Amino acid sequence: MGIKVTVIGREHLPSHGGCILAPNHESMFDIPLLCSLGHSIRWLSKEEVGKIPFVGWSMKAMGCFFVKRNRSGHDINVMKEVEDGVRSGASVIIFPEGTRTRTGNLLPFKKGAFKTAQNSGAPLIPIAITGTYQIAPPGTWPTRNHKVTLRIGPALTIGGKESLESAQNRYKTALINLLSLDRGSAYNGNLLN
Repeated sequence: MGIKVTVIGREHLPSHGGCILAPNHESMFDIPLLCSLGHSIRWLSKEEVGKIPFVGWSMKAMGCFFVKRNRSGHDINVMKEVEDGVRSGASVIIFPEGTRTRTGNLLPFKKGAFKTAQNSGAPLIPIAITGTYQIAPPGTWPTRNHKVTLRIGPALTIGGKESLESAQNRYKTALINLLSLDRGSAYNGNLLN
């Protein structure tokens, strides 16, 4: 599709050991973009994706994790599996927003990525994606010849006694700083209410 991708900060990806990769979520094009990192990854995804022929089957074969997103006991058990996977060396992608933005702005963060990093002791790596939203805003067909930037920031660690709100604020600051490098100082990164 004539999309030019620039990746900055690969040195922040761990060469071994588990981690949580925590990108913002602009569009469906984020998934192939993140797959192109060349890093062995597993995904946390909504259960419905696991039912899509070929896509879901492939993700299950990769050892991905599926949540119902209804705050059920099932989801708690899945998050424990994610923690165990990270402890055993898996790199898992969790979108802290929980779903794609419909406006291009950041959505409020869910607690899952932060709680998983805290419980597992694994680093949480902020990843800023800029440009995939413009490829296909909601309700439009994809267009060609876009520039996409993926910036990987230094890892954050979340101590056992740190509040999740504090961890989310530190992540938000790191993510907005990364996003601002490509979106300019006018990008205020305000979360939607």
